[in-house]
Amino acid sequence: MRITWFDKAFWPYISTLGSAMSWKVTVALTLMVFLSLMEGVGLLMLVPLLGLVGLDVSQGDLGGVARFVSSAFRFAGIHPSLITVLGVYVLIVSAHGLLQCWQAVVNADIQYGFVSVLRQRLYRSIANTNWVSFTRSRSSEFTHVLTVEMDRVGAATHYLLRLFATAIVTLVYVGFALRLSVAMTGVAIACSGGLWLLLKGRVEVARAAGEGVSQTFRGMHRVIAEHLGGMKVVRSFGAQERYVDSFERLTVRMKQMYLSAIRNQVGSKYWFDVGAVIVLSVILLVSVEALVIPTVNVLLLLFVFARLMPRFSEMLQSYHSFVNAVPAFTSVIETQKYCDSTAEALPEKVQRLAFRHSIRLEKVSFGYGATEVIRGLDLTIRAGETVAIVGPSGAGKSTVAALLMGLIVPDKGRVLVDGTELGATNLKSWREQVGYVDQETFLFHDTVRANLLFACPDATEEEIWLALKMAAADEFVSPLPKGIDTVAGDRGIQLSGGERQRLALARALIRKPSLLILDEATSSLDIENERRILKTLEGLRGQVTILIISHRLSAVQGADAIYELQDGKVVEREDLSDKRGADFLYLRLLGENFPKRC
Repeated sequence: MRITWFDKAFWPYISTLGSAMSWKVTVALTLMVFLSLMEGVGLLMLVPLLGLVGLDVSQGDLGGVARFVSSAFRFAGIHPSLITVLGVYVLIVSAHGLLQCWQAVVNADIQYGFVSVLRQRLYRSIANTNWVSFTRSRSSEFTHVLTVEMDRVGAATHYLLRLFATAIVTLVYVGFALRLSVAMTGVAIACSGGLWLLLKGRVEVARAAGEGVSQTFRGMHRVIAEHLGGMKVVRSFGAQERYVDSFERLTVRMKQMYLSAIRNQVGSKYWFDVGAVIVLSVILLVSVEALVIPTVNVLLLLFVFARLMPRFSEMLQSYHSFVNAVPAFTSVIETQKYCDSTAEALPEKVQRLAFRHSIRLEKVSFGYGATEVIRGLDLTIRAGETVAIVGPSGAGKSTVAALLMGLIVPDKGRVLVDGTELGATNLKSWREQVGYVDQETFLFHDTVRANLLFACPDATEEEIWLALKMAAADEFVSPLPKGIDTVAGDRGIQLSGGERQRLALARALIRKPSLLILDEATSSLDIENERRILKTLEGLRGQVTILIISHRLSAVQGADAIYELQDGKVVEREDLSDKRGADFLYLRLLGENFPKRC
């Protein structure tokens, strides 16, 4: 079965808009109906006005309209003089203007409200995506959909509402024209329909251009994110011009697409307007020469058609613009479906999980796609211990950390905390007990205080400074220009590498974790900064369970036990409580195996 554009984009868009903004859409449609009725009443007022200025409005179908208006005035107890008719006309126009203002506000509420609902839904879906799926996606694509594509969805909503409003008003003009001349109105509608059919191919061009805009914007966001995020590397390789050239090509392509869409749109309008003038001319000629319609009827018919044909043109323009923008909605929905299909399971109830005895990986296997990283791993970490995991790159060390945090779920085996399997019902409770520091420290472009409070929003001033002191970070925070309220800069650029790492450690410690994981947290530090952090960890011995993942021997010397991983399996475990066993392991790692593999 062939899936059409209506099945893929139009009906899903209408359905989603209706469900998200149901009562507001109802209000908007009601206002459109009232506005069209008032437009019709305004047209009816022209009949008595023409009669009062001396034209004969009693002939043919127009006479029936005149009698209807006269009876309406009598029913209201108003004598149809020039002053009263003009007064009623002014009131109608004023009321029509007020309703238009109200309609504009309601339409804007629908437009931006719909975008807000979609944006919130999508962001929640992105936030709940499982870790593996999230890391396989470009963050720039999420940013692109949340910003540019959402704005285009808002534009599509604006054009659709304008299309509906114009269509309803057009029906009023068609109804009035039918009262004046069924034959001529039929000719006008048939000709307008024919023009729409002739220009149908341009609608397909608009749709294709809209999809092209989405793809080009996606590429532009990717280039921007890569260039700005990796500016240091880009400059170090002198590759600025390559990225600038790539960006320029995308901007030129974007310009060409927009120009193509505009040419297509104005071309459609031009041919429709030319066709409309020809239709009006034929109608006037036939009305006067062939059908011998009374002069006043011809004048009114001409007036109505002069207002009606631009409405058809406006509808065509709105439809073109809508078709051009609505591919953005498809992009939003597809992104949300992907995120929802890979989302972490949401438990019906949350279970508390206490850690007092041990964490155990029991015959755990895990792979990224077809590549198995962990194979039947058995590993135990007792509460209060400082445990180290060493091994070559690709051995699965960081994957073990991700398994312990619950970021990923084992393909086989179990992760047990005090005998309770880590799963959806207790995952939130467990993550609240874990502090994590990795090699690539991420700090927000905010104050030192805000970066710490991110991990524990309810922390007191005393707890903030205690965490800084425990991480040996208070000594560099205090002299900062604004102390704890100094802005760290984008990703902490205002601080040195060692300062960022100590601040990240303080952020992990402020939440008083049961398990502290340091994933290569000292590998990029100099000896002095590493010494400070290791001294901090020594002070936490016995209070916090610590897992250290490192390539450096100096980082694991204070551990109670060392697990050596190779090809996703533990190939060596040493209990370092025995001084002789510890010395032997250090010498072995330092001398032969450790340097070669790590």
